[in-house]
Amino acid sequence: MTTRTSRRRREIVLIGMILAAGVALGDRVIFKDGTIMEAVSIRFRASTQEYIVQTQQATVPIPAARVERVEVPKPPALDQAMADIRSGKYDAAIPVLEKIVQDYQGLEWDNQARDGLGMAFLGKRDFRRALAVYRELFTALPAERIPLAVRRRYWQALQGAEQYAILKRELDDAIAKAPRDVAAMAQLMRGDMYAAQGQKNDALLDYLRTVILYEKERESRPEALFKAAKLLEELRDPRAADLRKMLTSEFPNHPYARQVSAGG
Repeated sequence: MTTRTSRRRREIVLIGMILAAGVALGDRVIFKDGTIMEAVSIRFRASTQEYIVQTQQATVPIPAARVERVEVPKPPALDQAMADIRSGKYDAAIPVLEKIVQDYQGLEWDNQARDGLGMAFLGKRDFRRALAVYRELFTALPAERIPLAVRRRYWQALQGAEQYAILKRELDDAIAKAPRDVAAMAQLMRGDMYAAQGQKNDALLDYLRTVILYEKERESRPEALFKAAKLLEELRDPRAADLRKMLTSEFPNHPYARQVSAGG
């Protein structure tokens, strides 16, 4: 029996004993097989790609490949940093979020902090730094765990950085292959990309496709209706009024509907 095999078996036995104990300690490791380990503390060792889990019985190294996710308390400074971003205090939030990324590497909160950093850099119109942050986040998370709003911010970073060829390729791929909510947002964002490049007819077509083909996707539909109506109005097309009526009727409390009602 090799040393590695012996170590592996000892780890399995020890983990089994700890799981059987069932003591709730606050921190938790959720394994890919659905089992859960309670812990006193958890840290991530990037050099070996493993979690070092301190339990009441022992310290156990667990390969990251076996872990679905970990749960540790939220960093105390995270909520204030996100509040600062919402208030436009980007320079106050950025160093706090950078420290959270560093201190909570591999512990889930690092990715929430990365998204916050991306939002801050987008707010500062520092699109290249926003793009770098989102690429790190996309590397850290599997595609199915990336929320739609985060995907959109990544696409906005690509657009702001004027990396149109990469953006179009990714949007085309999402429209063709992604789940409907993601495809609808990609269609809407492709319209924004064309609009940013002055290609108004192509933008209008994508906004209208979003309205017609993705009628049930409520995340993207109000914005698509609003932007399609605006471009139709610029073309002096009477269908603009019809789309605005649809927007205010279907989504009376949506910010875009209120903008229409206010004459925007």
